[in-house]
Amino acid sequence: MLSVTPAGKVTLQDVAVRAGVSISTASRSLTGAVSISKDTQARVLSAAEELGYRHNPLLGEVMRSTRRGTPNQHLGTLAYITPYDDVQEWRATPTLCRHWSAAREQAALFGFGMTEFALTSHGMTARRLGDILRARGITGILLAAFPKDPFELVLPWEYFATVPVGHMVQNPPLDCVVSDHTQAVLLSGRVLAARGYRRIGLAIESYQDSITNHGWAIGSAAIPTEHRELAGIPSYLPDKMTEAGFLAWVRAHRVDCVLTLSTFRNTPNPMRDWLAGAGLVCPRDIGLVSLDITAATAAWAGIDQNSDEIGKAAVDLVLSKIRAGEHGIPKVRRSLLVHCQWRDGATVRAAC
Repeated sequence: MLSVTPAGKVTLQDVAVRAGVSISTASRSLTGAVSISKDTQARVLSAAEELGYRHNPLLGEVMRSTRRGTPNQHLGTLAYITPYDDVQEWRATPTLCRHWSAAREQAALFGFGMTEFALTSHGMTARRLGDILRARGITGILLAAFPKDPFELVLPWEYFATVPVGHMVQNPPLDCVVSDHTQAVLLSGRVLAARGYRRIGLAIESYQDSITNHGWAIGSAAIPTEHRELAGIPSYLPDKMTEAGFLAWVRAHRVDCVLTLSTFRNTPNPMRDWLAGAGLVCPRDIGLVSLDITAATAAWAGIDQNSDEIGKAAVDLVLSKIRAGEHGIPKVRRSLLVHCQWRDGATVRAAC
């Protein structure tokens, strides 16, 4: 038997009431439980059809194999869309690689494969990509985050359950799974204040702040409200980070600890070398914190964004949307926040 998922506002309870059975009986009837009589099952299926339930054979197979503890067969494919001309470009960003690997492993646990589609490669258009996905029977999309200036995304959203991974798309307002960027900055501020830093400032490129819905800058502005003894340092958010501009900002505001990111447009963060060249030894003279520790900043103190968990949660969310028949742009955006953890390193003072 086919399992089903609701379309519109129809619920399992509606089906149960129409069929004159309990919710549990309706559920077991729709999933083909052998303990349900054929007459009851037929009545429930008829009610589901009358009310407009949408058939979903994938969900039933996943749930049955999960309950039995048996390996899931291949049940379908999720699309992983990357907005790059070069399919290797995003692989230069460690965080994005962790999203991809974790999402692919999580999808496999539920019997789904995952295929990458480069939105801007070889003349690919949104309309053409939408046609390709529909022809392949793909209804679930994960949108990769992008480490460069964002651009408007246009796809036939009404055919797909879509979840951006690690970033928030402003238009359209899609459900997403992201790191709690503001919490990451506030956590850093608490640790650093306890270690005696008093002039903590944020220095990242402007696009890096904008793709987080300004979560980084909001957190930085809030640090002095939590710690009255700290100075309010204006964030440094240039279009392009340069040595001269960065050092001028450090000197002008007498910054004693910099909050930053591990890369700028796939290039490892050079700030430690810039500071050393200016005679500022880290951490003796100034602290450096990476808000997204990767291999490029493995020795730094900073934040582990738990990027693996972001990839896994994105798969869980898109599969739940497929199960519920939630295609298109939601009326109300839902953002799932994955919390971070502090990691000590060689670029800040040790705890007393």
